[in-house]
Amino acid sequence: MAKMKINTATLAFMTLALSATTGYAQEDDILSKYRAQGGMLPVEAGSPPASTAGDKAGTPNGVPARAMADFLATGNEMSDEKIEGFNEAIDSAFPMTPEMIRRYRKILEENERAAQERPAPDEEITTSLISLEPGEPAPLLTVSPSIASVIGFYDATGAAWPIEQYVLGNTENFSAVHLGENSNNIILTPQGRIGYTNMVAKLQGFDKPVTVRIKISEDVADYRRDLQVMRMGPNAEVNNASAGGMTTTVSEAGDGLLLAAITGVDLPKSARAVNVMGVDAKGWVVDGDLYLRSRHALLSPSWTGSMSGPDGIRVYKINPASVALFSVGGQIVRADIKLP
Repeated sequence: MAKMKINTATLAFMTLALSATTGYAQEDDILSKYRAQGGMLPVEAGSPPASTAGDKAGTPNGVPARAMADFLATGNEMSDEKIEGFNEAIDSAFPMTPEMIRRYRKILEENERAAQERPAPDEEITTSLISLEPGEPAPLLTVSPSIASVIGFYDATGAAWPIEQYVLGNTENFSAVHLGENSNNIILTPQGRIGYTNMVAKLQGFDKPVTVRIKISEDVADYRRDLQVMRMGPNAEVNNASAGGMTTTVSEAGDGLLLAAITGVDLPKSARAVNVMGVDAKGWVVDGDLYLRSRHALLSPSWTGSMSGPDGIRVYKINPASVALFSVGGQIVRADIKLP
């Protein structure tokens, strides 16, 4: 009986020892796996802190298991590799210092200005006469880079002549925009610094096309060019104002001095300006004739030639006189002319 008790006690002790050994073996196996992966055993939430001596048992380098578990949980551990990676990311995203960036921008701006900046071209606003006679050269429009030029078509009376259709010879180096279905204006802009082309315009109700030459210049730009076709357009306004009821309308290539007086440029050197008082008008004496330019209709004296330009401008060719009568707002206004 005693032998049986001893055997039973021995058996119980051996079972307990085997269980402990198995538990330690399992724990060692788990720790080995975590250590191989560079990690530590997690700590269950709510577990009480263990003693320092107990924590150090079975952990690498004697570091408390609780501290190592918390360190792993945050993922914010600092290392030489992370510091080096951070610095590399900063250098990659911002390879230059703020002072270097400011200097770079200044140099870039200076180079762009040197490459693109140029003197502004001389501005031209003129009127050309188109008679459509055989052998007559087409008017020349000068355009400039970065400048939009407008061409306006008018008839012999100065009324706007709408454009039905147009064709631009070179659509790669030039762009054209028709300003509305019944507009008489086309905007032309060069797309380069060198080149030339031409444009053909079909005017409303007129079978003969009108051609215009176009060239690029960096020195001069026609900001606006009014082309007056010496024919009666669909919106023609005939000027009937005269002392004797005479009607004079230029319907073909007329006196070039009339056109020069309309624009106020290209007058001959012999032209002498006169002072017109009492009405808004300008005058010149050329070769014994007096040319008066005004928006108001001339009533007296009778003229020997006249021309209407864009914007209601009228020019009259008369014999020299010191007094003229104009129609201003439905009233007759006297103008005194001081002849040279």
